[in-house]
Amino acid sequence: MILSVLLCVHPWFLASPASAQEVAVNLAEGRVVICAAKDGIVVAAVDAHTEPDSPPPVVVALGGSRAAVMMGAVEWVQPESKDAPARLDAEFPRLAAAALHSPVQQKDADSASDIEALGVAVLERLRLLAGQLHNKISMGEDEPLLRIVLVDYVEGYGPEAWTLDYHIRQEELASGYWQTRVLRPSYTQLYPPDKGKPRTLLEVRYPPADRAKDEHELLDLLHQNDARLSAIRAANQIVAKSVASVVDGQSQKSMAAADVEFLKLALRAVVPQQAQVTMANVDYEKGFQWILEPPRSTEPPPAETKPQEPGAPSLLHKAGT
Repeated sequence: MILSVLLCVHPWFLASPASAQEVAVNLAEGRVVICAAKDGIVVAAVDAHTEPDSPPPVVVALGGSRAAVMMGAVEWVQPESKDAPARLDAEFPRLAAAALHSPVQQKDADSASDIEALGVAVLERLRLLAGQLHNKISMGEDEPLLRIVLVDYVEGYGPEAWTLDYHIRQEELASGYWQTRVLRPSYTQLYPPDKGKPRTLLEVRYPPADRAKDEHELLDLLHQNDARLSAIRAANQIVAKSVASVVDGQSQKSMAAADVEFLKLALRAVVPQQAQVTMANVDYEKGFQWILEPPRSTEPPPAETKPQEPGAPSLLHKAGT
């Protein structure tokens, strides 16, 4: 067998006598920008556009008060098979609905949060897919196979933002033949920040960002008074006031509509022209709203379930505490 796992930056190859099936894994690379405003959470996904065939990170609606973006090993393809590629971002709404409305989760909500339930649901599916990877995979120590950025609004608590990272562990079973196991996800709370920390724009990238080497984040450019963004801020007094609150570390005083107006223009000003941008707002009263929808060809299907109840449980503490 020639098992080739094609990542959008570099290929992984393995020769094994077990099968002749070829598997390709396409990575979604890019960045997610989040702004938790007074009346809504704005979330935007930007395609890094490193490879023509790689799927872009896309905002996914998960009920009325939650949205997510998946990056990394999103698309799993068997070129020699007639089966459609497995798209984890397209499956996520279904997986989330099943996890949040399972009898166990509803009966014993205190034993595992809804976010943890989402993480485990994706873990089970990802383990089935990653079981096909039998070559030695070289990844950075901090580079997960899959990264989920999750934002939501919890009644009585407020806005949240999390990352769920799925790393792998490999064991060599025979010469050149490895067993790949996906570890339980790590949960990192991005918002709200620790007491005393600024509440401002958040940016998450895949592969993980190195702020010293990568392109400047939007917040860095704002602090530097970048000319491309200065003109956008100055064009409208309401936008200027809202963005000033964000830059000053008080995004909770900004207005989502003004932040949306700024981000739509600002992202287009600083990302490559061909990059795909999707954006949504989780309004604290009206729920999920599209701002910039993904193209129909890449938009994941809607979840086959009713929106989550406002009072549903949530993980309100930082992982490990």
